[in-house]
Parts: sequence; C-alpha cells; structure tokens
Amino acid sequence: MIKKPSSSSTGDHQALQCLAALFPTTCWVSGRPITAADQGLAPDIRAQLRANLLWPYCRRCGGTLGPLAAGGSCQHCPQRQLGLDCLIRVGPFHEPLSRLIHSLKFARHWALAPILAPWMAEALRQTDTGPVEQLVPVPLHWFRQWWRGFNQSFELGAELGRLLNVPCAELLRRKRATGAQTAMASVTARANNVRGAFELRRGVNVAGLHLWLVDDVCTTGATLRAAASALRNVPASMRPASINAIVLAVADSTVIPAAIATI
Repeated sequence: MIKKPSSSSTGDHQALQCLAALFPTTCWVSGRPITAADQGLAPDIRAQLRANLLWPYCRRCGGTLGPLAAGGSCQHCPQRQLGLDCLIRVGPFHEPLSRLIHSLKFARHWALAPILAPWMAEALRQTDTGPVEQLVPVPLHWFRQWWRGFNQSFELGAELGRLLNVPCAELLRRKRATGAQTAMASVTARANNVRGAFELRRGVNVAGLHLWLVDDVCTTGATLRAAASALRNVPASMRPASINAIVLAVADSTVIPAAIATI
C-alpha cells in the first residue's frame, strides 16, 4: 500500500523532479543520454510526438482519421457525444505518449507536466480553436487526490496556463467518489460511474467565457461529458460561451502507421 508522503518529503521530491525536468540527463521514454536542449525527450521521440500531433483527427471527438479524411466525416462521433464544442489532442493513446502519461499519472513523476504541457500548447496553436479564456482541470475526488498526492490534470493545466498566459482554476468539484474508470468494463459502465459526479463550485460565474477542460486522456469521453454537463447545468444567463477540451491523448482503435509516425 502506497502511503502519501509527508508535506516536507513531498516538497523535496517535487524539487528534485523539477530539477530533473530542467536539467535532464536521459530521455524519459528511451533512457538514452540527452542534453538540456532536448527538454527531457530524445530527438527521435520528439519527432514521433510531432508526427502524431500533425496527424488528422476529428475536432469534435478527437478520433483519429485516415490520411485522406481531413475535414471529412468521422466514424467515432456517433459513439462519442461529448457535449463539447471542440476537442483538441496531442495524439492517440499509443507509444510514446501512453508511456509518458502512465509515468505522470501512476508513477508520480510530477516533472513530466512541464515537459508535456508545451505539446498541448502547440496543439492549440496549430488549430483555429477560437478564444482560450479559462482552463478548467478535471478534478479528482478529494480522497483520491490525497491518496495520489496530486491531480495530473491540474498540473498540466497550470503549466499550460503559464505558457498561454491564460488563467487555470479548479472551477469544478467532484462531489462524490467514483470508481476508477479504467476498472469499468463497458462504455455504459463508465458513463454511469461519473454521471452527476461534478458540480460547479459555489460562487463561480462562467457566463460568456470560452472554457477549456484539461485532462490527460479521453477514452470513451464519459468524464469529459460529465464535466461539461456540470459547466452547462447553470441558469441560462450564467452559461459559458463555449465548452471545449484539451487532452494529451485520445484512445481509439485507429493506429497511425509506424513508418509514418516516426518520420
């Protein structure tokens, strides 16, 4: 059983992780020696991430499209009604992005947030998304956050907000504990697990704002859909102008060919 570290040891650990991010000596993915200019990732890993970033995908659900389908129809959308105006991603939930996300989320490597957030910023910059006025990290329940020691969505959102000069705030609250989505066996179970789990914090006014939910992975979209519903479930005069999402990865069954992904 993993115990939550004390506040002092957590602070020391975070300081060491930050130093590792600023002055990395080996790649987080391959383990090969790198320089500080590589920003934690070997050149070939960065090239693979950039190829994935440029691959066409649906801006409504984040599903991977074929090489000739840019701007065309998306086969994923009928199964992914996310309640979002736009969804932007860095890439599909495949290597090397999947390994980096697991290291951030489950191996408690806080230092990966400032390495991954610039890719999210680049994904937003290369897409005509419209205004980005407020970042809203998808919250964890307080007990899970205490147990894990941090919320990866907030860490990513805080770094992204710094890069874009956009405020990042925990406007949502997870009002009840839910089971881990990864433990749910079906799309329906995932949706039921998080339905009604979020609410807008008391006193928060999102009227007329272009909001961007921040999360690490969109699998079935159930969590983003529930969070978006909470942001929309306010009187008409208080509703945001748009509800969007920026994530590191979207899980789908379409695989980008390796020969192209590593160009």
